[in-house]
Amino acid sequence: MAQLLNRLQEAVDELRQMSAAYDDAMTARGRRPTAGQGGAGGSVKSGPSRPTEDIALDPARQALSKELQIGADYLPAAIAYVVGVTASMDRALSRWEGDDASGFVPRGVASDCHDRAAADS
Repeated sequence: MAQLLNRLQEAVDELRQMSAAYDDAMTARGRRPTAGQGGAGGSVKSGPSRPTEDIALDPARQALSKELQIGADYLPAAIAYVVGVTASMDRALSRWEGDDASGFVPRGVASDCHDRAAADS
């Protein structure tokens, strides 16, 4: 289990680094045009006539944006899995210690929220 938790922590650390790099890349003015983007063989000497569009429509920037959105879409599910595993382990530990696990309330949730919900209805 310790190895799995270490790997999870490494993955989260890598994700934080990637997120910072993506933030930097998405706010950068754009990449320098390479040979071929300007038409002839050498590097481009003059800027495009509409630089904002060229930066926004840059395929590399669009790929970054797409991957960032995919990551943002999947992270809530990953968090839910980890929170669910933690809650299940906590319930099992409570049962093992002899506590009544039927009244289990996850951390961060008000213990009287179920009572308030019943009173409100």
